[in-house]
Amino acid sequence: MPHDAVTLREDVVEKVTHGGHDMVVRTQHEAPAGPNSEVEHDPFASMDLANAKWMMGVLLKAYPLRPWRCVYDGRNKMAYVSIPILMGVNKFWAINLTTDDMTAALLIRCGGALLERYSMSRQRFNLGQFLDAREKHSALVVPSRKVPA
Repeated sequence: MPHDAVTLREDVVEKVTHGGHDMVVRTQHEAPAGPNSEVEHDPFASMDLANAKWMMGVLLKAYPLRPWRCVYDGRNKMAYVSIPILMGVNKFWAINLTTDDMTAALLIRCGGALLERYSMSRQRFNLGQFLDAREKHSALVVPSRKVPA
């Protein structure tokens, strides 16, 4: 049984463009559970946090102002990207690290594909498009909603 994620820090990313907005980036770690639900040492924690930070940096540089969520799981050789406001907290674009190399190009392609599924521009952030996608598709509002195909 997994444990609750522990917040390690919260950083404010100040707006850099006219019409932009400040964001709070929360860094969390979820410790693995042992066979009796005890907290186990996670030898992957530092690597996971560093890679998730790198993933976030790549996505924010390519697609600024979007509220990305990046998770790196070295133990299970997986990485996950999502926009939780639209996709909910349990839906991700999963990247299998045993079959794919984690590159900036792969992340940019995954992030762009998610934006396109929600009919949002890959270019500049458009608040109208984002609010429209949230109204039509947000899994936070209606958890049964699917990610658009």
